[in-house]
Amino acid sequence: MPASSNCCGKADKGQDQNKPMTISQATDKAMTAPILGQGKALRLLARTRASGRLAHAYLFTGPEGVGKSTLARNLATSLLCQHFDASQDVQAEQATGCGLCTSCLQMQSGSHPDFLLIEPDGQGIKIDSIRLLKQTLGYPPLEGSLRVVLLKEVHTMRREAANSLLKILEEPPPGNLLLLTSADEAGLLPTIYSRCQRIALKALPLELAAEVVLQHKPDLTRADCLALAELSGGCPGQALRMEEESILPLYQDLLAALLHQGRQETEQVQAALSLAGRLNEHREMSGHILHRLRILCTNALATRLCGQTPGPHDQTDRAFRTAQTIQATRERWNTEQLSAKLASITKAEQALHKNCNPTLVFEVLLLQLFDCLPFVSPDA
Repeated sequence: MPASSNCCGKADKGQDQNKPMTISQATDKAMTAPILGQGKALRLLARTRASGRLAHAYLFTGPEGVGKSTLARNLATSLLCQHFDASQDVQAEQATGCGLCTSCLQMQSGSHPDFLLIEPDGQGIKIDSIRLLKQTLGYPPLEGSLRVVLLKEVHTMRREAANSLLKILEEPPPGNLLLLTSADEAGLLPTIYSRCQRIALKALPLELAAEVVLQHKPDLTRADCLALAELSGGCPGQALRMEEESILPLYQDLLAALLHQGRQETEQVQAALSLAGRLNEHREMSGHILHRLRILCTNALATRLCGQTPGPHDQTDRAFRTAQTIQATRERWNTEQLSAKLASITKAEQALHKNCNPTLVFEVLLLQLFDCLPFVSPDA
């Protein structure tokens, strides 16, 4: 959701610089959702809140969809709550405020004047957003003794914006707490990283990630929740987005088409181009599909090289189906073909990372995976 003009975006002409920035209600609805599978991070924050010794800035890191923003909002809610008892927080790690005071109600409605949100506008956080933030932090909080600022996806900042943020972190104004989130630590300036206390979040075990998905989507089957959890790599936020965008059916259709034998060449080309078009429509989520295809081909290749028949490591239906898919892939292509398909996937991932034409990248990849085009090594 693009930041609005009063969310540290570009200031309106004549805007009062002392006017508090707010967040939209839609952005804030998941604020008090419980965090599962992040016990270490929760305990660290609980002890910090109970001690009253907060750092001036926290950096929440981890893959997309593991709860970084939700955890940051929960922290902000508890700190701004008028009735929150920090001494009890060690026993109640999920505490996010009383939910009844004026501050909590303002957080729920997205109208708290001392909670500010900065998020990417287009491809990244703009320098104007950081400049406006710096001006705003020069004023004291409006309602209490603390203002909390959440900066989402700080790795999307260009160097100019990052350097401007660094100046704030080097000389933090009193009465302000900065919460940063990033799914790409390598994209951060080392100096920003070093001036924040890092809170590391991790991908969840598949069963737990599936449980989170099921809580949000109770109409889904358990099998679909597990499949989404696996496709997202244990990141429930990503899994929920995949469900909304119908990514799982796309992946299942792609697998079924790849493993289907007996088509005429023209039918293979038509199937490849049709699926390439669907991938292009969901290009932002395509990386997960390519990653799962890579794992599938790698496992099939490993079983061929080791001369082993794949079998489930446990007795669950999901493990059995996974073993069946690996076996079908192993039987579909020989070692040389599997190696070529892995190379095709790698080449496509690199091309997408370089912002090459995604339509062309997906068409070439799918035609190669469907054996309609030979793979040509870059070294050839």
